Amino acid sequence: ENLNVIATFDGEALVGTSYQHPLYDRKSEVIAGGDYITTESGTGLVHTAPGHGQEDYLTGLKYGLELLSPVDDVGKFTTEAGSSTVVGDDFVGMSVLGEGNIAVIEALEKAGALIRAEDYGHKYPYDWRTKKPTIFRATAQWFASVEGFRDAALDAVETVKWIPDVGKNRIKSFVESRGD
Repeated sequence: ENLNVIATFDGEALVGTSYQHPLYDRKSEVIAGGDYITTESGTGLVHTAPGHGQEDYLTGLKYGLELLSPVDDVGKFTTEAGSSTVVGDDFVGMSVLGEGNIAVIEALEKAGALIRAEDYGHKYPYDWRTKKPTIFRATAQWFASVEGFRDAALDAVETVKWIPDVGKNRIKSFVESRGD
């Protein structure tokens, strides 16, 4: 690998500048990430995905970044991944941990935007049952205060045939003690 060094500067000098995404028709601002980014564990230059992890989510809130989560319930790219100017919608339906990852690397190579690709041991949390990495996703959620309908909910618990019976005690205890 024979690369020419054009300039040398601290990463801090990039903060506030913008760059063109190599696969999509969008520009993004370079931001300063959190304390979780170090040069001891990689380059110190990372992407931030506010829809995929607590630290990135908090960084996204701090800088007003769009919340994208283009991965479905089974770990495949969705149409939210957008239409790439290089490969179109080819990523949709691909596993983000398998063929999708390979396809992204190939698309970056095709776009002339990849200097080097190498395996890197990320510190992902793993599912203890499957031994596979856990994919964090921001999803729409709703919450309800049970204060307004606690008694009605407890009455409804009594009308259900619970299988197994222990389920009744668990939900009843939950509704009775739920503090909102």
